[in-house]
Amino acid sequence: MATITSNSSLRRQIVSEASEWFTEFRTGDATATTRQRFDDWLRQSPEHIQAYLEVAAAWAELPTRVEAGCLDIEALVQRARADVADDVVVSLKARGAATQDSKEPERSKQRRRFLPPRALAAGIAAAILVAGAWFGWRGREIYTTGVGEQRTIRLADDSIVDLNARSRIRVRFSKSERLIDLIEGQAMFHVARDSSRPFTVRSDNTAVRAVGTQFDVYRKQDGLVVTVVEGRVAVDAGAAVQGAEFLSAGEQLTVKPKAATPKPHHADVVAATAWVQRRLVFDDTPLAEVAEEFNRYSVRRLVIDDAELSRKTISGAYSSSDPASLIGFLQAQPTLEVTETDREIRVTRRGAPGASEPD
Repeated sequence: MATITSNSSLRRQIVSEASEWFTEFRTGDATATTRQRFDDWLRQSPEHIQAYLEVAAAWAELPTRVEAGCLDIEALVQRARADVADDVVVSLKARGAATQDSKEPERSKQRRRFLPPRALAAGIAAAILVAGAWFGWRGREIYTTGVGEQRTIRLADDSIVDLNARSRIRVRFSKSERLIDLIEGQAMFHVARDSSRPFTVRSDNTAVRAVGTQFDVYRKQDGLVVTVVEGRVAVDAGAAVQGAEFLSAGEQLTVKPKAATPKPHHADVVAATAWVQRRLVFDDTPLAEVAEEFNRYSVRRLVIDDAELSRKTISGAYSSSDPASLIGFLQAQPTLEVTETDREIRVTRRGAPGASEPD
């Protein structure tokens, strides 16, 4: 009896994980890292593949997607057992498309009508799970901002999130934890104290945990930057570090993929969080990073012409609501050539070939 209970519990866990993966991909924001983790999960065992297919098939059988439900799950699972490396999800999509194009609707209806009892029971159970996961996903708020847009969001626990321009987060609260996924961009978190529910911000493989504190997380092109304004946080960068790094107020940590173990350092917190006051503060900042910041606030992208120029640094404070202030500064530099079009602002070295010819 104990073995049966254990297997039943494991089965529920696998199907629950499959439901989570299914709803994750329905959001349409899965990163390359997320897709790799999903691929790894699928390849762990044929049971994982079967659970995912059952969830997908159950979803397809719901009233809004009746015609997509004609899937021979058992055949796909048997094929998966023979060759786990096969792309079963692609096969699933192909089979679904073939079903929609079928000229024999009556035969499809018969296949659905006479499902074996075990398959029918599994489908019903998976349908319940996936429906619950779907409605759970709908309750997980997603917040986004566009170019030049900033938002202040009060969460259900009274924590406050300041969301920078061109950013996106997903909020998932439960009885045991408060989880935020930083999908893109930058956010400042003012965390309401609740020692029974840790507050965690995740981005790719990095997790930032806090109870009651204030910190900034910036997902840049070359890494994740965590800056603590008040209190203390723990940063777990997975394989990048041995254990978590603890940061106190005034400290900053940058986690870069495949880089050496990062270490906290003292930071200019005012400069790091100036964006909240719609200010861009640069202190010997490479032009490549300046362009990355600028492009959050302007529909015309700032493009740096070459690698050497990208490393050139500038300093100063500029208004993010008035991008022209930064462009005016660049135009005043004797060594730079600034060429503007309707789509972009290209910066080249003055006198370089093609410097005055926009794309």
